[in-house]
This record gives sequence, structure tokens and C-alpha cells, in this order.
Amino acid sequence: MNNLTEPRRSDSSRNRRVYNVSLLFAFLANVFQLIAVSLLFRYADFVELLGGDEWHLGWIVGMASVGAIACRLIQGVAIDRFGPGVIWIVSIAGEILAILWHIKIDSVTGIEVYLARCLFATSLAGTFGAWLSFISLQAPHQRIAEVIGVIGSSGFVGMAIGPTIGDWLFSSQVLRSVQVTRMFYVAASMATLSMLLALLACQFAKRSRTLTQPLKKQAENPIRIIWKNNPGFILVVGMLMGLTIGFPGTYLSPFAESLNIDNIKSFFIIYNVTAFVSRLIFRRAPQALGLPITILLGFGFMALSMLLYLPLQNETGFWLPATAGGLAHSFIFPSVIAACTNQFPVIHRGVATQLILGMYDAGVLVGMPIIGFMVTTSRAKGLEPYPFTIKTMFGIIVSICLVYLFTERLKKRTTNSR
Repeated sequence: MNNLTEPRRSDSSRNRRVYNVSLLFAFLANVFQLIAVSLLFRYADFVELLGGDEWHLGWIVGMASVGAIACRLIQGVAIDRFGPGVIWIVSIAGEILAILWHIKIDSVTGIEVYLARCLFATSLAGTFGAWLSFISLQAPHQRIAEVIGVIGSSGFVGMAIGPTIGDWLFSSQVLRSVQVTRMFYVAASMATLSMLLALLACQFAKRSRTLTQPLKKQAENPIRIIWKNNPGFILVVGMLMGLTIGFPGTYLSPFAESLNIDNIKSFFIIYNVTAFVSRLIFRRAPQALGLPITILLGFGFMALSMLLYLPLQNETGFWLPATAGGLAHSFIFPSVIAACTNQFPVIHRGVATQLILGMYDAGVLVGMPIIGFMVTTSRAKGLEPYPFTIKTMFGIIVSICLVYLFTERLKKRTTNSR
């Protein structure tokens, strides 16, 4: 098995040069990618414009994840078969088409809004899966979490800029329909810039002979690959990651509106600046602490961030949950991705990456409609909708982390007894 788990390129030097021009362009491509994605944090305004509420929002966002989940493993096989660069570019093109499609939609109950969001979610799944495979294949095995963390910090830059542009677009004294249309046009433009930078990243990767060619000449059954490598409970943790990280991007806008808070940009600026800085400062945490401890530390901050939403009364109060959430994100994402991909040989890196990202999508699929249901149902019963929902999420985080801690201790005990 050792010969399969080692990349073709030598990983013998722990301190060899990893960061290069190709990864710089990959970093910049992800900045513009996340600007496009975080502009759509105002997606609730689009749903409201069509006459929908949180219930519709949760179902549209959640059901769209079905397409992403269904295509994840197929995309993973395609990444291994054709190389991550090809799937990366094709997926961004799909995103652009999906974003522009929304401009023509005029009903919140029609099938078209679900199809457009599904195309967006599926394309986004391919984009991030291929992008993560692209950068992780340029890292030594023991530094995968570090490289994902450092290059992935580009997302925090994009997510800080995107909501700021969004607030600016929605502050103009024009019709809400015009504001929403502008949001989609700007998001499509940012995705187009991301695609151009992705092309440059692929070109320089070829010049520097990094691993961008197909890893596997023949397609294999992804279910058989997953069964053989058995990643375990980390898949459930991946679902929790999707539920918790996806919460502010979907529900912060209506939550803030319920508190008569107009602007949400300060939350995302603080969140992403915190995540970016902590990601760089603690980039070696997975190596120093181990992946399980780093993951539990991240979810500890995530649970804290949920509690810090409760006393929120005005925009100034955003800094508390945003800081805790940013710290959580910086620890959780690269460590969970690495914990799953490390269970697979490098020739199946595409399948492994898409599998754990698929579990992230499953967390969105299951979680967003449930959150929407809890908000609307508790409101109908005269309860405080968001405090009730947030407290429930806190309990879910604690419960799953306790089970994960137990499984990791059991795994360690079993390994030591051999």
C-alpha cells in the first residue's frame, strides 16, 4: 500500500519548495471565485423578490445540493481520469451559466429556480473539488493540510470582499429587482475572471511539471474505491462542517433583518480577516496537534460562535460570533479535507476530495431545509425563531464532536493493540 499512497513526485524532503507561480494563480482564482459566491449571500433577497420566505430559501438551497451530491463521485472519477485542470475550467463555465440563468427567473415555486440553483451548486462542487485536487497534488503528503490551508485562505479574502460589494449594490436607491439583477451580473463577471486565472494556473503547472495530468488512465467504480478505503466517521463530521459553515452564508441576512440590522458586511469582513490571519499563523497546527485535535478545536470555536449569536442586537455585535466563526473555519476545513483524503491513495485523490465535499453538500442538503423549517415553525408558535434554531445547532455540534472523539480514541486504542 505504501507505494500507492506516495505521490509520483518525491515527498522525501519535508521542507522542499512547495509554493510556486501556479499556486499563486490558483490563489487568485479562488479569490475571485469566492467573491462571486459570497455576492450570492444576498440570495435571500432574490427569493424574497420572487415572493418567497425562509422556508422557500431553505428548500431551494438544500434541494440544489442534491445535484451536487449526485455528481460528486462522477466528478471525482473525472478529475482522476482527465486531470483536475480540465474539470476546474468546465465547472466554472457552468457556474457562469447558472448565475446568468437566475436573471430570467420570475417564480419562486417553479421548477426553473430549482434547476438553476442545482446547476450552480453542481458546478460549484466541480470547481472546488477540482481546485482542491489541483493544489493538494502539488503538496507532499504530510503537508496537504498546510497547503490547503494556506492557498485556501484566498477564500477568506474573497468572502470579505464579496459581501462588501453586495452591501454597496443593495444600498443604491433603485428598485430591488435592479439590485438583484446587478448582483447576478457582477457575480458572473467575478467568476469569469476566476476562470481566466484558473487557465493561467494550469498553464504554469504544466510548465513546472507539477502533477496536472490524469492520475488514472481507466475509470474505476467510485463506490468500490470508497468501500475499500473506508474513511469512517469523518464523513459525518464533513456533514457537520457543511451545516455549520453554510449557516451564515444562507441565514445571516434574514436573521439580521429580523433584528432590524441592514448591513451584514461587517460580519463577513471580521469573519474572513480572522480566518485568513489565523489560517496563516496556525498553518502548521494539523502537523503539530494532529488532525483529530485540530478538528475538535475548530468545532469548539464553532459551538462558541453559535452561543455568541444569541446576544446579538446590532451590527456592532457581529464581531463576537464572526471572530469565533472565523477561527473555527480556519481550523476545520483543511483538517477535515486532509483527514479524509489521507485515507485514500494519491491515484484516487479526486474521488476522496469529492467524497468529503459531497458530505459537506449533504450537510447543506439536510441542514438548510431543517433550519428553514425550525425558523418558520417556531415563529408560527410564537417562539423566538432564530435563538431556538441556534441553540439546537449548538447541541448538534456538541453531540457529533463527542461521538467523533470517542471513535478516534477507539481507533487509536485498536491501532496500539496490534
